[in-house]
Amino acid sequence: MEEFFAQLGDLLQGLFALADSGFDGVNQVIGLIIAAVFGLFLVGSWRGLWSGAVGAVLVHTLVEVLRPVLDGGAFALPPLTELSFWMTRFALFLGYAIVIAVFYFIKTLLSGGHHRRAHAH
Repeated sequence: MEEFFAQLGDLLQGLFALADSGFDGVNQVIGLIIAAVFGLFLVGSWRGLWSGAVGAVLVHTLVEVLRPVLDGGAFALPPLTELSFWMTRFALFLGYAIVIAVFYFIKTLLSGGHHRRAHAH
């Protein structure tokens, strides 16, 4: 049983390290803008946090791919077959989930916790 808890501790430590590196990736101007848009405007409930984080990672990846093109460079696909690419995306996912949650929490505080919901009639 002690081995199980040691492995669980190692797993959690690894997840926290990934979240920390993802948070560093989000904690830049473009990442904060993406997170603010998703957290303040596109995420409608706490249940939408995970899909919002996935959407933010997709937008972040598109920006990374298109930025060199806008600067006059050649278009290049990201390295989709490399594990390091997907680990970076997962770290960004965790980072965006944290930052979007903060923005959404601020939104709920400023709106008094009231949300407009569409009622079916």
